Amino acid sequence: MNTRRCLKIASRIDALLAREMGQGIDPERMLAEPLYARDVLLVCEAQPGSELSELATTFRQARLELAADHDASAGQPSGFSPSRFLNSLFGHSTGSPASTLDAPEALKKSKAPAKASRSWFDRLGK
Repeated sequence: MNTRRCLKIASRIDALLAREMGQGIDPERMLAEPLYARDVLLVCEAQPGSELSELATTFRQARLELAADHDASAGQPSGFSPSRFLNSLFGHSTGSPASTLDAPEALKKSKAPAKASRSWFDRLGK
C-alpha cells in the first residue's frame, strides 16, 4: 500500500515539475534510487509555499512508512535457505554419508594427508 502511495506522490511531483519547469521526472526511479529521490525532493523544497514543497514532505513521510513496513516484514523468515536447498540437491559438502559409500575401498584405507584448503581469493594474491 505504501509503495502505491509513494508512486502516486511521485507521479504528482512529475506532473507539477513538467508544468512549472518544463522537465518531468521518473516516478519509478524515485522509489528505486534514494539519491535520485533526494535530488528531486531538494528541487521541490526549493519552491517554498508551493504544492511541490508540501509533496516533498509527504513523500519523505510515506517513504519512512514504507521502510518501516519493509523492516517489519523482513523479520519474518520465509523458510527458504539457499544452503538447505543446495544440501538437499548435492548432499552436505563435508562429512556426507554419500561420499563414504561411493568411495572405493582402497581410498578409504589409504587416506592421503589433507591439503590446506584454498579459497578462490588465494589465487588473486599470486
